[in-house]
Amino acid sequence: MDLTASPPIKRARRQSLTPVEEEDITGIRAILSDEFDRDIKLVKAHSCQLETKQQLQAVIQELSQKLPHFHHLKRVHDRSVLICPSSDIEASETLEQHLQRFAFSEHVLRALCQEVRVVEVPERMPRLRVQYEKTLRHWPCKFHPNHYSESLRNGSNFSSEQRRFHKRVAQLLVRLSRDVNAGGPVGICVDPRQPSIVAIAGGEASRSPHEHCSMLLVDYVARSQQGGATATDLTFAEDPEAGAKTTLRGIPTAYYEYLNKDEDCKHLEFGAETGRTDEVKQQQQGQGADNLAKFGPYLCTGYDVYLLQEPCLMCSMALVHSRAKRVFFLRTSENGALVTRFQLHTVRELNHHYEVFQFTTKQDAKLT
Repeated sequence: MDLTASPPIKRARRQSLTPVEEEDITGIRAILSDEFDRDIKLVKAHSCQLETKQQLQAVIQELSQKLPHFHHLKRVHDRSVLICPSSDIEASETLEQHLQRFAFSEHVLRALCQEVRVVEVPERMPRLRVQYEKTLRHWPCKFHPNHYSESLRNGSNFSSEQRRFHKRVAQLLVRLSRDVNAGGPVGICVDPRQPSIVAIAGGEASRSPHEHCSMLLVDYVARSQQGGATATDLTFAEDPEAGAKTTLRGIPTAYYEYLNKDEDCKHLEFGAETGRTDEVKQQQQGQGADNLAKFGPYLCTGYDVYLLQEPCLMCSMALVHSRAKRVFFLRTSENGALVTRFQLHTVRELNHHYEVFQFTTKQDAKLT
């Protein structure tokens, strides 16, 4: 699969080198596919005007069998009928000659060749209501409202409490980078059900991609599940007691101690759920809304990932393979793969998709 072919490369404005401070973070926005933002392209189509409504049934029946185009459009508008895309008709032939190839009955062929004109119609189905309303100016389009997509676009998908929590975690990224990781990238993985911090990782952008912050974070999540493959000299927080239902194995001691000493962080919960026995999994299989709730932790399934820097392509793919639920980031990166150079999460061929959100800042407001 060629991940660089679709969707097209999208270059965002370069992030200023001015450091982002905690108080600069103002909001959050969803990073959606271009299908949600772009106006729908118009294409030319041949249409005809039927003389009577009695012709309609026979004409539509044969058209749907022999020229099954325009599934996203209403084939009939008043008595106008869409026949085929104009691009299907060769320059050397007329509409009638084109239709004769498909063995239309004589009375239908005659009806299709009356009062022919070329119209512009939407190339694809709209994803949002605002797009749908624009398409109506040209030709009626089929539309199935998706309230969640609308909420992502207008920013109403999070409650006020959820927004406050996301903002607090973004501010933690800034502080941990500044005070613990010498200004380097930091990532935090959160189980949103509690919510509880599962793992924290700090990386250096200049290092090998295998040691980027996102890659380390995924590995530290694996450590909380008795896995992990990265060799490290770091020490990790110890579980408070043997047989506990949560574990701190994914949180390096330096970050854990820093957060525990800070009065502003007393509200935070720490620890990843430990694995469940097969018996417990069977008992809870029918409960909950997702696999994390049903079966317990597996990689990053159901987890939210917060990153100071937009991840590169390799890191973004690692988050796909780890089955992350949502990815939040603060600063764009020159080689970022979620908004700057690419939108990996919008590639339909992937077998897993996570939602992506970017924190907005006062600096963004000045640039818009």
